[in-house]
Amino acid sequence: MMKKKNHNELIIRKATVEDSNEIVMLVKQVMGEVSFFPKEPDEFDLTAEDEAEYIKNTSLFLIAEVNEKIVGSTTLQRGNTKRTSHVADFGITILREYSGLKIGTLLMEEVIKWCKENQVEKIELEVFEENTPAIALYKKFGFVEEGRKNKNIKIKGEYKNILLLARFLKEN
Repeated sequence: MMKKKNHNELIIRKATVEDSNEIVMLVKQVMGEVSFFPKEPDEFDLTAEDEAEYIKNTSLFLIAEVNEKIVGSTTLQRGNTKRTSHVADFGITILREYSGLKIGTLLMEEVIKWCKENQVEKIELEVFEENTPAIALYKKFGFVEEGRKNKNIKIKGEYKNILLLARFLKEN
């Protein structure tokens, strides 16, 4: 999939193992920009080799590139048993300077399309309660709150709540 906006070329594509190092750098940069991660930046110890293995074993791993620079990614991991294979866990990461360019919307559209094509019936995610832009995006795509983890994260002495959101693609 390819989109263009303001003379910048935006491409959404599947991640490859060759992207591993740049994806690790993306995550490290985003961790330094926002507080919406469960780990501190100095606790992030994922290597390019670890990321390459993750790419190989993830149900869906997409990246967003602007002018050949990786600026965002999304991962979707399907349940690995017969009883959970209809459910997939999902997450998005986008560099702050590229927010507001509808990259999250494009990634969500691709995730939902893939889920429908691959018989995923439910998409689940966790999001910090204060991450209102992300929550607005998820709700725009039909996600609803299923629960919350109160005081689940503690950052510099301050507790943070985590919302559990889900979208059902197939209703019984």
